[in-house]
Amino acid sequence: MKTRMLFLSLILSLATAACAVAQHNAPAAGGRGKAEATVKGKAISVSYGRPALKGRDLLAEAKPGMVWRVGMNEATEITTAGDLNVGGKELKAGKYSLWVRKTGDDTWTLAFHPKTGVWGAPALKEGYAAELPLKLTKADTTAEELMIHVADKEGKGEIQIHWGTALLTGWFDVK
Repeated sequence: MKTRMLFLSLILSLATAACAVAQHNAPAAGGRGKAEATVKGKAISVSYGRPALKGRDLLAEAKPGMVWRVGMNEATEITTAGDLNVGGKELKAGKYSLWVRKTGDDTWTLAFHPKTGVWGAPALKEGYAAELPLKLTKADTTAEELMIHVADKEGKGEIQIHWGTALLTGWFDVK
């Protein structure tokens, strides 16, 4: 009987630990998300807030000239262990805040700013170190909460910003 109770206690403990690990690795709704990749042996990570659409289509409502801090609360930040080439400009390894700018009716850029630790408004509208053109496509799935993904795409870095059915994608070089 004691062996059976010990065995059941062990199974229950392992199940509880597995659930805790799964919850720790899953992005929290309305909380912070993290995207990570290794490109050419260099670690790249993006930390971002995950706002929900709540029936809105904010990207479709955006007017040219709008600057968005990508996410909510603390500005989205990218940390890179390698130097980057973003839109023809060299960025030294380090940390940058990320801002999305709507530059035309269907054109967007991802702007890298050296100022980090930015909270709330106002958006940083100047002083960018580099800007990455983004391609807007319609996603196959809908993301109620903002999702950012980074990946190695044949030796280039790729960043995707997915919210609603909008998918903004850009590519950069890693040195």
